[in-house]
Amino acid sequence: MFIFNNQRIILFKKNFLRLNLDAFLVSNPNNIFYLVGFEGLSEKERESWLLVTKNKVYFFTDKRYFSYSKKFSNGKIIIISPKNTLIKNLKQIIDKEQIRICGVEADDLKINEFNALKIKINSVRFQSIEKLIINQRSIKEKEEIKKIKKACLLTEKCLNEIIKLIKKGITEKEIAFKIEFFLKEKNFELAFPPIIAFDENSSLPHYNTKGGNNKKLKNNGIILIDFGVKFENYCSDITRVFFLEKPDTQIIKIYQKLLEAQNETINFCQTDKLAKVVDLFCRENLKRKLLNFNSYFYSHATGHGIGLEIHENPKISINSEERINNNQIFTIEPGIYIPKKYGLRIEDTILIEDSKPKRLTKFSKEIIIL
Repeated sequence: MFIFNNQRIILFKKNFLRLNLDAFLVSNPNNIFYLVGFEGLSEKERESWLLVTKNKVYFFTDKRYFSYSKKFSNGKIIIISPKNTLIKNLKQIIDKEQIRICGVEADDLKINEFNALKIKINSVRFQSIEKLIINQRSIKEKEEIKKIKKACLLTEKCLNEIIKLIKKGITEKEIAFKIEFFLKEKNFELAFPPIIAFDENSSLPHYNTKGGNNKKLKNNGIILIDFGVKFENYCSDITRVFFLEKPDTQIIKIYQKLLEAQNETINFCQTDKLAKVVDLFCRENLKRKLLNFNSYFYSHATGHGIGLEIHENPKISINSEERINNNQIFTIEPGIYIPKKYGLRIEDTILIEDSKPKRLTKFSKEIIIL
């Protein structure tokens, strides 16, 4: 259903003057949901478009969603069809409102879509702009924070139950299925396909459990579980490592050093720090703690934003130019990966509140032997 968020649209429109825009065409389904609350059936299809002008908000969809029209206040809904096309309607609105420059989402619009707009509507200049709404989404509102906190709580409840089922002989896919079943039985969703990796499979940072070799758990096995829950469209993310019987002493030492570095990196996350400085802090910390550490064993970013999508801004990576701000929610997830042997990763979802970090995923990070 529509939940027209006038405050978000007002905030978004403030970019128009700075960027010399008369309007903005929104194509990203998550951004459309963020602004007007519309959720279609498939993010992969163009089920809706949103045109925000200085004067009005126009929502375009097809007749499958006609029943929504009465629920869309403070804007105008336009049903498009093969005859009454998006292009045709955009032309009329552009002429009526004398729009000269219209922004489009450079990080979402396909090249053929962009070219069609430019060719078929030549009375306006379409300006390609990146991450305008995505950057706005990175600062979470109170209700968004509540939903992500709830998603984190559900993640912990699920994990508490799942580890009780882990035993010798269980497979990676069985655990993934049990996580999904636990959530769906309670009418909740996965935020992304779970990563369940045993032993050498855990040395692959983004091991594909669904397409993997479905390894069986053996004695002295290492179990990496990375998953998240979606609650009312908002995501959580957590990674924990468990051990079946007591692991090798060297593995315990490495895990403890990784945990120290992860905790220290979380504490380092404060407002106005550059995200890339946080990433570098974590890597340098691990280099000091582990004599054999090098970048080969830690090939991914230190973290990523979380919200309507599992990967959002800010990106906590060495290439990021973003700054940490209050009310941002992101992960801190350093890892150590020994090729063809094992991998260790500890991931928490954190909130920046009153300029300081607050851990939202509170499941224990101490060594757990099952």
